[in-house]
Amino acid sequence: MKKTLALSAALAALLATSGMASAADVFPYVKSTTGQTVMSNYDLCWRTGFWTPALAEGIECDADIANSGKIVLAADTLFDLNSARVKPEGVKMLNELVARMSGLNVEVVMATGYTDITGPATFNQKLSERRAEAVKSYMVAQGVPADKIQTEGKASADPVVTCEQTGTKADLVACLAPNRRAVVEVVGTRAQ
Repeated sequence: MKKTLALSAALAALLATSGMASAADVFPYVKSTTGQTVMSNYDLCWRTGFWTPALAEGIECDADIANSGKIVLAADTLFDLNSARVKPEGVKMLNELVARMSGLNVEVVMATGYTDITGPATFNQKLSERRAEAVKSYMVAQGVPADKIQTEGKASADPVVTCEQTGTKADLVACLAPNRRAVVEVVGTRAQ
């Protein structure tokens, strides 16, 4: 089976639900200027920092993932401005995700926190980390083993929406709401 080289040590989670983004929006491999997937001297595909098992599923470069029986689940949770408290609709999505994990041999859960573009970079980085940790804490309280959950904060990277800074500050805050999120990705196999 082909193996691919990883350009990024961290598992990036870009899947979003509720129509915010889809796997079709991001190609997980480096492409040449002619649109071809870039290969190494060993015929391995070069992954981008956006690569996740879910994005790779069904693509020739990672046929071993598609054939491994791995299952990838994803969910988004949203947060209020400057808050790391999971909103009620986020709690509902996490409960649904934990329920779908039943009967799954979990390999890893990746919780990635994000912020919008407002605020200083250092504040946003710490806030994104707190958001990822809030998701982890909630999932641990629901019985997911803490040692299976990895967290990462990406501040305002990988925005779901971009907004023009015209109008009031309240308009901008409302427009940027989808960027204040945590993306959760679960990788595992079904128990036999």
